Amino acid sequence: MKAGPITLFPALCWLAFAFGGMVPGILTALASISLGLWFHWNTHNIRFLFMSYIPVAVLFAAAVSAGSDLGSGALILVPAGILLQSLFLTGIRKVSLQSMAMISTTWLINGIFAYIIRFFFLESGFAGGLVILSVMIIALVSNFRWGSHLNLYTNMIRTLSLQNKLVSFLYSGDDNFPLFLMDSRSVWTMQGKPVNINVTAPTSIYEIERQGKWLTVSTGDSVFIAGGDAATELESLEITDLKDTLGLLETVWKASFSRKRLENAFLSAALMFVQLADRRDSDTLHHSVRVSQLSVKLAGVLGLPENDILQLQVGALLHDIGKLAVPGRLIKKKGLLTRSERNVIETHPEAGAKLLEMMQRYNEASAIVLQHHEHIDGSGYPNGLTGTSISLFARIVTVSDVFDAMTSPRAYHPGKPKLKALEEIRKFRGTHFDANVVDALEELLQ
Repeated sequence: MKAGPITLFPALCWLAFAFGGMVPGILTALASISLGLWFHWNTHNIRFLFMSYIPVAVLFAAAVSAGSDLGSGALILVPAGILLQSLFLTGIRKVSLQSMAMISTTWLINGIFAYIIRFFFLESGFAGGLVILSVMIIALVSNFRWGSHLNLYTNMIRTLSLQNKLVSFLYSGDDNFPLFLMDSRSVWTMQGKPVNINVTAPTSIYEIERQGKWLTVSTGDSVFIAGGDAATELESLEITDLKDTLGLLETVWKASFSRKRLENAFLSAALMFVQLADRRDSDTLHHSVRVSQLSVKLAGVLGLPENDILQLQVGALLHDIGKLAVPGRLIKKKGLLTRSERNVIETHPEAGAKLLEMMQRYNEASAIVLQHHEHIDGSGYPNGLTGTSISLFARIVTVSDVFDAMTSPRAYHPGKPKLKALEEIRKFRGTHFDANVVDALEELLQ
């Protein structure tokens, strides 16, 4: 029934009506729609998609009842199917241009699929039709396999992007992205200000309900109210991603009534993003945690004051948070990057620093995120800083970052022994890396 994002209902229904007539066609349509709704009821987009095939089945039945030849009527049935399905979906929810394109593509592919199958059955008999049907099934299974991986990866990136957008909304607000939270007493903005919105709490947990222009969903303790683009985005999430996203927002919101608690909530959210960022690439899983731990040890060797360690620890932990703004295909790429791809990757320090710039308490941590790829001789990025114009904390994290990258197993190398990695780092002592920090690393490894 489904290959990647392409649903084969039109072709299946088309062939059933064309070869079997009214009764087999109706039975096939009912079975397909019922099974689709049964297996995908909790996935809103796919649920609505299968519901929209009800008028499509009626279209095929009406065509057969009128004595139309479904094969010769393809030029009418395809645009009619697109129009009916689009009108149906528009009547129950907002339909994006991307959804319209998917509907049109689905019908074109199904039309070609049904026509080819019908042609071979009529021209070559059962055997010829079976051969071409087998070839198509193999192709569809292959597409489903790779399409499923692609959809999973695309959804993960889209969810991360949405969570980043939602956390940003906590600080700025956006009229096109209205999002509120209702507790037992009243409705609040995500910045902690009361608003007057008249909705009732959903009866089921994590079951999305539409109440006029508002979308409501309960976490059990709180109720989120969304409109506009926020409603569209939340409604498109799978149930697991929806739970994670609302859990993240609820944690941040509950701490949003004082600045200190808001900062702590932001950091908690940021740490969750770091974990998600590391998970995007199995090669760098837990990399940020190890860099933070090593940086704290180097700070101890260098004799940094205890009250400075927190800034270093946080900055080191978040040093790669900007990679959430980098396309996942580049993060996961195992081969050599092109120059243009490297240019995109090299935007992550500035992107990460921008996430932290409103946190005045953590200005040193923000400097680490921005400067951890700068070199003592000015050959680094993004700003080509030199010497002591680079934060000492950033100079520490730079060494820790490179050392962990060299000693950890990656797809392209098994990980160097620690002393071998130190030897490689010492070649750039005083040019790429701060000499004192390199000496501290050597002392630590002795």
